[in-house]
Amino acid sequence: MTSATTAGRLWQGQTPDAREADRRERLVEAGLELVGTQGVAALTMRAACREAAVGPRYFYELFASREELLEAVYDEAVDRIREPILSDVIATAESQDMAAAILVAFDTAVRVVEEDPRIGRILFRESAADDTLRPRSQAAMPAFVLTVVTEVLPARAGELRASSAGWTLLGFSAAIFALFLAWSEGVRHTTRDEFVRHCAGLTVDYLGLDLDLGAAGHWKGDRA
Repeated sequence: MTSATTAGRLWQGQTPDAREADRRERLVEAGLELVGTQGVAALTMRAACREAAVGPRYFYELFASREELLEAVYDEAVDRIREPILSDVIATAESQDMAAAILVAFDTAVRVVEEDPRIGRILFRESAADDTLRPRSQAAMPAFVLTVVTEVLPARAGELRASSAGWTLLGFSAAIFALFLAWSEGVRHTTRDEFVRHCAGLTVDYLGLDLDLGAAGHWKGDRA
């Protein structure tokens, strides 16, 4: 039997590559559960393997270190909030207007955090406190802002990519981060919809977007 045949041998209907991908997915999901409910300190190799029902000998075939798994967990949390936001923003921009799309972006972000508090904890509380995650978070927030603005006003996104706009982008990202950290931890100065409108208004003002939120079409967060 050739090595290629051995490498591709099926076991319980899965190829070796598929089994490896499955183990990785389970470890990341286990990490998301541990970090999202107990904090970064709860994520150890043994805890992740136990939660994922994966043998410890497989861990280092997939991750060079516990920190590498932690980074993968953070990236997964980013994906779980980014994908629905982008989907809703694109759909709203096409069916309504750009101002409504900005409102929907924050409405969706709040919904994701409310439906899965683990995401909010990882993206905001844990990333702010952990030395491994902090640099990743500081890079991810501005990049995500640019991604959303690109969908709404691509010309403005191009301007924000210029080095001269670097502090504007970082300052705005930090402000939104602080607001969502507070919201995800239960701080409530306003209603949910007022919080969404506050974030959208801050976006328009801080980034100098040519949008009138008061004239925005009906969006799904409105209760009227």
